[in-house]
Parts: sequence; C-alpha cells; structure tokens
Amino acid sequence: MRSEKLQDAIGEVRDSFIQDADITAPKKTRVWRKWAAAAACLCLIAGGIAWLVRSGGKPSAEPLPKITVPAYVSEGGYFEGLMYYSADELQNGNPWQEDAGLKTLPVYRNGCYDPAGTGKPYGLSEAEMTEKLTEAAQALGISSDKIERETDISNETLFGIRTLFDGGTLSVSADGSVTCIWSPGRALPENYHFTHTDTSQEEAEAVLGYLAETYASLLDLDRPEPVSWGNYSFDGEFGRSYHIYDAAPDLTEKILNYWFRCAQFAPDDEGSLMLIRLYDGLAKAEKLGDYPLISVAEAREKLLNGQYQTSVPEAMPGEEFIAKAELVYRTGAGEETLLPYYRFYVELEDMARENGLKTFGAYYVPAVKDEYIEGIATYDGRFN
Repeated sequence: MRSEKLQDAIGEVRDSFIQDADITAPKKTRVWRKWAAAAACLCLIAGGIAWLVRSGGKPSAEPLPKITVPAYVSEGGYFEGLMYYSADELQNGNPWQEDAGLKTLPVYRNGCYDPAGTGKPYGLSEAEMTEKLTEAAQALGISSDKIERETDISNETLFGIRTLFDGGTLSVSADGSVTCIWSPGRALPENYHFTHTDTSQEEAEAVLGYLAETYASLLDLDRPEPVSWGNYSFDGEFGRSYHIYDAAPDLTEKILNYWFRCAQFAPDDEGSLMLIRLYDGLAKAEKLGDYPLISVAEAREKLLNGQYQTSVPEAMPGEEFIAKAELVYRTGAGEETLLPYYRFYVELEDMARENGLKTFGAYYVPAVKDEYIEGIATYDGRFN
C-alpha cells in the first residue's frame, strides 16, 4: 500500500497498554452517555473493588483444552501503530523481559466477550456492579442516594450503572471497570506538573507517586508501580498516559496485573485530575489452564513465515525491519479467549515522515505452543 493510503489508514494510534480496554490516546477518553434514571440506594457492601481479586486457581489435572486464536479486527478503519523518532523510544513499562524464563502462562475464556461487536460492555450482574460502585464511593468519600442504569432499548441488558455527586460522576461498567470523572477537575499541589503533552518522565513519576498515596484507599495496591509512557502525533507532539498497577512479587501475577488490572489517571486542560479508571479485565474470566509457551526466537520464525495477525494493511516487510518484541495479552470485549502473544513492532518504511518520525506497526504471534492451538487466521493482504 502506498504511503498516502497508509497515512489515511493509521488515523489514530491505538494505545495497546491493556489493548482495547478503552485506554485511548490522551484527550480521547470515552465515556458512555446514554443513561436511564432509576431510584436506588447505595448499600454498604464490602469488597466492591473486585478488580484486585485474583482470577484462576490451581491448574486442573485434566488435559489442557485446545484453544482457537481470536481473529484480530481493526477498529474504525485504523491500524495499530506507534510513531517515534527512534525504536529506542518503544518503552511502555511492560514487566516481562525476554530472559524471564517463564515456561507457562494462563489462558482464560473471556466472560465479557461481545460476539456482536456492539462496543457495549458485558459481564457483571447488577448486584456485582452495585458492590463495586458502593465500595468505590466509600473510598472516595462520595455520598449519593440514587443509581442510574444504562440498558439497551428493550431495557433487558444492563451495560452499566452510575451515581451523580456534587462535582462529578462515579460509574461501573459491566466489563468490571470503575470510572470517576470530576468536573471541574481536582487540583494537585502546585509542585506537580500533570499534563497530556509537556510533562517529563520524572515529573510524571512524581505525579503518579502523589496520586498513588492520595487515592490509596481506592486503589488498594500492595506494591503500586507507576507507568507513564506515550507516543507522538503526526505533527510531532508527544502524548502521555498515566497508569499504576500492582507489581506483585510473582512474575505471572505481575504480568496479569499490568495487562488486566490497573488504574488510569487523566488530567484536564488545567492540569487537574479529571479521571480515574480502574480496570478489571479478568472480572468474569474463566481460567482454562496454564499453557506452555514458545520462545521469542520461535515466534520470530513464525512471524517471518507469515504466521501472524495484524491490523496493518500490508504484509510484514522483512526481518531487518523488526524493532522490538514483547510478550502481551490482548484484552477487551472483542477477545473471546484471553491468551499471551508476542507482539513485534515492525518499522513501516513507507510511513517515514519529513519531520523524522517513524511508524512501527504491531504484528502478533500467539505465545502458546502449537499443539494447544486449533487454528489461527493469518494475514491475507486486507484489513483484518
């Protein structure tokens, strides 16, 4: 595909930290807006922030079931790519390292899977969402006596609930995420510089340290780990995101926390805290087992042999363009099965810009050994 077509296709970079989990590029936080009011009381229910509950349990002695790798579908005509001046900038705080020595990782059936691709959240019951809402309200000191419900037209499917308070909205979605939005935002002390575009890495880590301490009751993390990274826009402006996750001593748990259970923070244009969102991507997940992994080298061979998935509208250009590999989980309602992948960032030479920015497209190879996989849809020259 020619450069100008690729530039049209990339459109907006999809932030792949907790991919598809609604952590979007700065200034594009999405919130569902269609709500139907209904009277209800907030009850005192313990344990509402279930996003820290560890899913899974002991591996079954039964043979591991084979898994079908979900198709990878591009969203809105865009493809997954990041823009940097150098491949050295491809840093996102991923706790996985190639020398980690992991032999297995868990695979889950996603209870929040949306086969129709409606873009609406599914999974939790109203009682489960109410528990989360109540506990979050307690942690934030929010007082309200009314809950509103978001449903489909028939009023049969519940997508989320929310409560309005003086200065903002607290909501829980059926996928397990908890979101608090303030308007106006909550001011930080003057010595903190909290912005989307011109905050340094050192300043970002200081901001996250302050937020972790200030909202410790809500986050309830044993080992809060700050993660702030971003990428460039077409005109060279750097957009930064802010997250915290629980850096558990067990590496597998740490990886799961990074991809499925984290907190996102967003500033408003005045540098005040506008949003906190807690993610719980395993809220309704069913663990299928701990599956043996292939190595990065084996995944690289598969990539070169065309055994990969991508939303990039061109075939992988060649080994010399591979910039980086990392182990990831793809998350969100579009993933029927939640499994580990190796994600390869590949430089797309046709996308080089006059200002020196390079585009790195994402190509995925399942990290699970072949004998446990029933099939994988591979690149066919079109948008997947």
